[in-house]
Amino acid sequence: MTPEELLSFVSVSLEIILIALMMRSRAFRALPIFFSYLIWNLCSGAVALMLLRILSPDDYLRFYLAEMTLDALFEFAFLAELARVVRRHNPAVPARTNLGILMILPAILLIVPLAAWTVPQYFPILYKFYVHLQQAFAVLRVAFVLALVWWSSLLGMRWSDRELRIATGFGFYSIVALAVAILHTHQAVGPLYHWLDEVAAVSYLAALAYWILAFAVREPKPRAFLSTNA
Repeated sequence: MTPEELLSFVSVSLEIILIALMMRSRAFRALPIFFSYLIWNLCSGAVALMLLRILSPDDYLRFYLAEMTLDALFEFAFLAELARVVRRHNPAVPARTNLGILMILPAILLIVPLAAWTVPQYFPILYKFYVHLQQAFAVLRVAFVLALVWWSSLLGMRWSDRELRIATGFGFYSIVALAVAILHTHQAVGPLYHWLDEVAAVSYLAALAYWILAFAVREPKPRAFLSTNA
């Protein structure tokens, strides 16, 4: 079993556990988009594990581009769902949804200057497109998380423990993915380039494990995002 296949197998296993916990606690009713995101990742991960063995590198990359795009759409959707759930936990606080949306732009402007965002000119067009898409999604993930945190913090909103852990785990994964994308702009393609991608995959596994912990314990009272969330 290759390292990629091992990571995919572990990811599928953790996603099955998390989905089962959400079904047992009926948390999928409160977080249907997040639950659907896990179902999607489970199915796409299982398919990727099979296709990795039979497709050529170029064909697998085409599949991965489509999968990565749908992943990102699900991620942005469940971050919006988290904002809705946090708003529901704070009925006395003015919503000011437009404020949260407006905060995405300064978050992007804060992140983009961190790297040159270049792509080696000798890359085939398909691989250039993959790198640019990876960079764009890495920036947008962190920008959406920052906007959500700033919005809830400025309005003094309280978070339930589960939603707080989901945001924290996703924030960790997003920061690692952004760091990998930045490092890619400063290195040549080679073994280290590939292993950095695996670091991003491991960070997603860490987020899954953290989410499993969140749904395996009884949920305490809501608290502020910037408070201790261990």
